[in-house]
Amino acid sequence: MNLKELSRPLTINDIDFRVQSINAKGYATILAYKDARVDMQRLDQAVGPMNWQRKHELIDGKLFCHVGIYNPDTSQWTWKSDVGTESMTEATKGESSDSFKRACFNWGIGRELYDYPIISIPLVLDSEYEVVSGKARQKWGLRLRDWTWLSQFTDGKLTFLACKDTNGKMRFKWGEYVKEEETPTPAPTPEPKPINDPDANVQGFLKKKTDDEILRDEYTRVIGKAPHHKLGADKMKAEIDAKINEELAPTVEIKSMFETLLEELVTIQTLDKLKEWAKIKVDELSRTEPDNVDMFKLACNNYVTKLKSK
Repeated sequence: MNLKELSRPLTINDIDFRVQSINAKGYATILAYKDARVDMQRLDQAVGPMNWQRKHELIDGKLFCHVGIYNPDTSQWTWKSDVGTESMTEATKGESSDSFKRACFNWGIGRELYDYPIISIPLVLDSEYEVVSGKARQKWGLRLRDWTWLSQFTDGKLTFLACKDTNGKMRFKWGEYVKEEETPTPAPTPEPKPINDPDANVQGFLKKKTDDEILRDEYTRVIGKAPHHKLGADKMKAEIDAKINEELAPTVEIKSMFETLLEELVTIQTLDKLKEWAKIKVDELSRTEPDNVDMFKLACNNYVTKLKSK
C-alpha cells in the first residue's frame, strides 16, 4: 500500500478533454477532466482492489459518495466523502459517478486538474463552429477527441501543457517544455512507441508542419485518400469544404453561469477591476451554482498570477 501514489499526477492519457462552451467570437473553453475508471484504476494500483470500497448515501435530497481505504496498522477504515451533481444525459448515474470522482479528489486523485490553466482556443469558422441567431455551435469538424495532448510536471506541479489538432497544427501551448536529460544505459534500445503516443517524440510534437503539409494531411483525413501530387491548394480546400458540409452534425453547447464567468474573466485587464468584479460574481455564483464557487475562486487566483506577471 502506497497512499502517496494516489496523489501522483495523472498521465495525459488518463485525462479527457471536451468543449465546455463556445462564445460568439469563436473561442472555445476546453475542460480537462477524469472519469471514474481512472479513479478505480488508481485506487487498485495504490492500495489494492481489496483495500478500498465506496458507498452512496442520500442526505437532504443530495447523493453523497463515501470512499473508504483500509488502514492495516489500525485495522480500521478511513473515509472521505463528497456530493455529486446530475449529468445532462443520465441524472442518477451521472450524480453517482460525479460524487465518486469528487470523493476521490479528496484522496488526491487528479487534484492537479485544479491547477490546469484556462484552456481557451480560437476555432475555425464554418469548419469547427458556426453562429446561429447570435449563438455559437460546435460543428462536426471540431474533432477534439482526436487531438494530441502533451503535459509535463515538475515536483508534482503542471509546468507545460500543449495540444495539436489532427493536422499537426499547434492549437494551444502553456508554459515551457524542459528537455529531460537522458541517462546512458547498456540495456537494449526499446521498441519505439506508436506515432500517436504524445510522449513518443517530444521534439517531433513541438515541430511545426508547413501549411502545405497541414492541408494535405487534412485532405487525407477528410476525403479518405491522399491528394494527387498535381492537385492545387485551392482545389483541395474546395473538396474538403464540400465533404465537411455533407457530413456536419452540429451540437449545441449550453453554458452555465460558471462557464460564462470564465469567459468574462479573461477580458479583465487590471487587478483592481478583477477584485471588485470577482467579489460580486462570487456572491451571485454562491446562490445559483454553489458547487462551482471553489473552482471559480481558483480560476480567479490563477488569473491574478497571470496579470501580475505581465
